[in-house]
Amino acid sequence: MQKLSVLWCVPFLAVGLAAYAAPAHAGSAPPGPEKVLVKMIEAVKAHSYDAFLADADDNLKRHLSHQQFDELCERYATALKKGYEMEYFGQLRQNGMVVYVWKVSSPGAQDDALVKLVMKDGKVSGIWVS
Repeated sequence: MQKLSVLWCVPFLAVGLAAYAAPAHAGSAPPGPEKVLVKMIEAVKAHSYDAFLADADDNLKRHLSHQQFDELCERYATALKKGYEMEYFGQLRQNGMVVYVWKVSSPGAQDDALVKLVMKDGKVSGIWVS
């Protein structure tokens, strides 16, 4: 009988947590990081490695190879050229940096992309696209 009461509470806990978490991702993106992400997306569309790294810190410039950038372009550029929409999910503070999170959708893509843009001191320290 005790197992039933514990299982009964789980759905209420999940609903309560979802309601509590909802405001955390509401709102609009800070203009600086959003502008940087748009520049990076435009660089992918144009296959411009230098433009992609224009706002990057030295570490990212050293570690993002042309080959990695080319793979990113191959995967996303065609779809992005058909247009895209960005939906800001929110931000996290991690290891002294701020991680901004967006969903990027394109009518030319089969799937949406989750983009995490990591910034510190106004420079891009990392970007993950999945």
